[in-house]
Amino acid sequence: MLIQNVVFSLVILIIASLLAEPLARIFRLPFVAFLIIVGFLGSELVVMLGFDTGIRASNFNTMVFYVFLPIIIFESAYRINRLALKENLFVILMLAGPIMLVSAGIAALLIYWGVGHSSGFPIYTALVAGALLVATDPMAVVSHLKRINAPQEVTTLIEGESLFNDAIAVVLFTTLLTLALNQQSASDASFSGWATLLSFLKIFFGGILFGFVCGCLGTFFSYIIKTRILENVLLVSVAYGSFLIAEDTLNVSGMMAVLTAGLIMNKAHEKFIPAEDRVFVNYWWEVISFFANAMIFILLGVTITISMFQERWLAMLIAIAAVLLTRAIAIYGLLPLCAFKLKKPVNEPTKKMLFWGSTRGAVTVALALSLPVELEAWWTIQSMAFGVVLFTLFVQAPTVPRMLQQTHPKHNKSHINLMSRKKD
Repeated sequence: MLIQNVVFSLVILIIASLLAEPLARIFRLPFVAFLIIVGFLGSELVVMLGFDTGIRASNFNTMVFYVFLPIIIFESAYRINRLALKENLFVILMLAGPIMLVSAGIAALLIYWGVGHSSGFPIYTALVAGALLVATDPMAVVSHLKRINAPQEVTTLIEGESLFNDAIAVVLFTTLLTLALNQQSASDASFSGWATLLSFLKIFFGGILFGFVCGCLGTFFSYIIKTRILENVLLVSVAYGSFLIAEDTLNVSGMMAVLTAGLIMNKAHEKFIPAEDRVFVNYWWEVISFFANAMIFILLGVTITISMFQERWLAMLIAIAAVLLTRAIAIYGLLPLCAFKLKKPVNEPTKKMLFWGSTRGAVTVALALSLPVELEAWWTIQSMAFGVVLFTLFVQAPTVPRMLQQTHPKHNKSHINLMSRKKD
């Protein structure tokens, strides 16, 4: 394997991601949807030509988890609107916390009953699938919402839920995957709910605590440096350092550490960094986050095979139905129970946007690519994940603007009037 082949392949992928953007505008599809198409067609062409890219499927797990995901999570936390997040924090935490955990269980049961093969697809495997499929990704939807100037509440709820949801879903997925592999390796293994819960809490809160420490250290150095070039170097160090030490040394959640550190650095830079420097830093992080997201979706396209749709089409349909039904239960059943005492409850139009706008993307793909082949039915779970992601990107995301027009007609009219005045 030549390093030149790897670098050349990455350059081709980057160029392909640039070409996908204008095509997405022409066909009015999410940009990431075309990245998947580019990855799929590119991989098929490479196989036909017999070119060795140097990139191996066995490396996808390491590449995605240690290179791309820390950047995506940190960037989302660092650049989120803190004031809007604070106003909607309770609803966001309910959606990303207890509601997400219950949703993972409901989705797992629906998938388990739908597959109906307890020996080839046991309940532990279904739980892994449920945890994997509840991670939401607003990238495909928020780009549409921002372009049509959607209400701040809708955009913040979707972005905020995804920010916390993704990090928690990774912790849940890791815990349940370990449980499933242990149960699979020993037929007489006993299930300990308390042990699993304690393991989850240790990983979860341990990551938050370490992320807080990293964020405080980053704040201290940020106050000393006050140079925008070095601030970017510092942020990259905080993002990767918090993740790597948390995961590989402390055995706690690297995702929760990155999330916490990103939120703290968000507040620190608002206090210590001049506005013009923050614009520069935000632009830098927008660029590298774009690259990380693009690479993940291109890898999804590379991994997709025709045989998935030929052999696992029914599993894909079961997963899509389970995800949609679970989301409906979460938004229309569980959310009102958790937020009934709020002075400003979530209104019906916003609920519709939360239901239909909950697309799956980078984190779901990353978790699917990280599935070990030792897990029973790993390929079935991966096929389910890819099927759900493709459905949300090619069906849900493109129809979000039209739904916004239906659910928020007053806002839509004011936006049209504003655009017409700008043209005049």
